[in-house]
Amino acid sequence: MAKSTSPRKADDTASAMAPRGKPDPRLESLIERLARARSANEITSVIGLKPIKGRSGPKIAY
Repeated sequence: MAKSTSPRKADDTASAMAPRGKPDPRLESLIERLARARSANEITSVIGLKPIKGRSGPKIAY
């Protein structure tokens, strides 16, 4: 590639920056529930996984 000091033209940036539609309400509620979760077990219950168990109690990370 040739070294050039001039910036590249970006014709596709306008199409890539198109406005988005309204997000799905189910996805919004899932995101809100995940944001409110305080522990790993709360996160797993929101996602639908089994609770994390161990000999020393619930684990911090999944």
